Amino acid sequence: MRFIVVMILAFLPLLSTAQIYQGVKELEPYKNELSELDKSLKSDPSNFLVLYPKMLKKAEENEDEALRAMLFIYQGSYLYYINDMDSAAFYFNRAIDLSKSINNKPIYRTARIRKIFTDEYKKTKYLMAKDMEQVYIDSYNDRDTLNMIYSLNGLGVFYGDIDSVSLSLMIYYEALKLSDASNNQYEKGFILNNLGLIKYELGALDSAASDFKNCLEIGLETGNLGLQGIGRQNLGLYYSRVDSNDRAKEEYLKVMQIGKEFGYKNYELSSITNLATLEMSMGNPETSDSLSKEALRIAKEGRILFGITPIYLGRAYYKLRIEKYDEALQMLDSAEAYSKYATYSEVMPPLYHLTYRVYEEKGDYKNAFEAYKLKVAVQDSINELGNDKLLAELQFKYDDEKKERIRSIEKNQLKLQIKQGQVDMAKFQQNVVIIISVFLLVIFFIVIMYFRLKQKSDNLFSFTIANKLEEERGRIARDLHDGLGQSMIVLKNKFNNLKDVDEEQAELLNTNFSEVIEEVRSISRSLIPPELRRLGLMKAVLNMLGEIEKSTGMIVTTEIDVLEKLDFEEHQSIRIYRIIQELVTNTVKHANATSIKLEAFKVSKELILLYQDNGDGLDMEKWRSAENSVGFKSIQQRLKYLNGNIKVEKPKVGFKVEIIIPLS
Repeated sequence: MRFIVVMILAFLPLLSTAQIYQGVKELEPYKNELSELDKSLKSDPSNFLVLYPKMLKKAEENEDEALRAMLFIYQGSYLYYINDMDSAAFYFNRAIDLSKSINNKPIYRTARIRKIFTDEYKKTKYLMAKDMEQVYIDSYNDRDTLNMIYSLNGLGVFYGDIDSVSLSLMIYYEALKLSDASNNQYEKGFILNNLGLIKYELGALDSAASDFKNCLEIGLETGNLGLQGIGRQNLGLYYSRVDSNDRAKEEYLKVMQIGKEFGYKNYELSSITNLATLEMSMGNPETSDSLSKEALRIAKEGRILFGITPIYLGRAYYKLRIEKYDEALQMLDSAEAYSKYATYSEVMPPLYHLTYRVYEEKGDYKNAFEAYKLKVAVQDSINELGNDKLLAELQFKYDDEKKERIRSIEKNQLKLQIKQGQVDMAKFQQNVVIIISVFLLVIFFIVIMYFRLKQKSDNLFSFTIANKLEEERGRIARDLHDGLGQSMIVLKNKFNNLKDVDEEQAELLNTNFSEVIEEVRSISRSLIPPELRRLGLMKAVLNMLGEIEKSTGMIVTTEIDVLEKLDFEEHQSIRIYRIIQELVTNTVKHANATSIKLEAFKVSKELILLYQDNGDGLDMEKWRSAENSVGFKSIQQRLKYLNGNIKVEKPKVGFKVEIIIPLS
């Protein structure tokens, strides 16, 4: 398991403050002070909390309502960054009301744009996009260029979130053209950065890197440290993704230098945290943990609260790796205490998963089971929220389409001067169709949701039972090996030490002892192979096939080196091992084969297993039938947990299967 600690700057600039005071003539006298406040908001929140009250006091002393409204926007932006959405919305609303009262439209639109971002837990992204469209139209009509760019940025974010990626990209390119035309270089830089992040998420890495480099170039040309830091940070992520770790480290160190030299606490924190992640991925956990400690200190001193929980999660993972379970649990408690400042869906699933892993490794299976239930419950709630949002999006689109149809019908009725009776009948028929359609649509979604939830519940139950069975097999195997097996060896040794015993009878009993001991070992190995945990999947499979080759005289050939390079969790390794074991057992028992061949290779994000023998072959329909399905169903059940599938071929000679397992 490779645990990504945190990447603070990678996705931070979605709600960019930029220089939002620019273009507002009433704020020109405060340009320098607002510039310092703007810098502090994006780089050093602790300094922002010092500067903000001083500026607010000056606004009140000067009775400057425009300055007060802009300061409320900055305060709301700060609260947004620490994930206090309700308080952020409160200040944005104050800015909206105040700017309306003084008829300052640019400040009003700026506040509205930021207020829309706080509606995430109250509205669907589609509704938020509709609200943002209104701000864009208003900005366009008033030739308010900056707010046109900011509203386009918001539209790009929202449509990207609801998987309208092509529309999102089109909107970002429109914002880029507008930035170029108006010579707003800073805005062009952060739009390029957000455009690169969309491409990065889509897997278009080279194109994303090009956008990050362009963002960095603008930052260097204009001397803007904010764009330089963001561009270098995201280039570091790109280089680490394509395994250019030295170049990634170089970019992170440059960001750290910017942070330290110019007081950008956020940049210093994000660079150290990303360096910690990089060191962990390179196999240097001690160095990673040392960097995480430093990151934690900076986050707490700078009150960068949303970054604390992910750092604690990274430290807990390190403690788990070095088997300091109590310390890992302490880290997880601290992570949970700060979780209210982070995004729930991003931190809670890994928090409960790590808690489950720690208790499991510690041997506290009761608490491990409770933590696993919490993890599943959190994931289910997130999935349910996503389904609710999807239903809301579909319903909104449906209603919007319905209204358009009704308006079109009414317009056509007026043009054609249809008789009133015909109009009434048409409306009645249409309403009946709409009511029936809505009713059927609701029933359809209810049925889908019911079966999805039922299937999820059944799968979770089956998965838990299967894991418990594997655990019980392991316990029985250990009891046989360590208990009965050892007792038989002791009895054998005691018998061999007896003096006055008939030699022929003694030889017979000694042989019987050896056979029983070997049988116990065989049963223990069949229940759970000890080599799997000790040697890993590839060597355990090779060991099993080697035993088959010795005991049966078959020729066994393998090409499975790729298994050594893949990182499976224990329950995955056991199931893959059992699938191969079942195939080999079928060959040995039923095929009359003289050779077996097993191949494994990785294609894209899938593991492919090819197994074949030169035996008698089989009747596939008979193999799948209810009377002879134990082996096949056992393989299918295990593949179900791995999200894999099996293809059975019928060559001219022997038996051949292809097994495909997705790699996550």
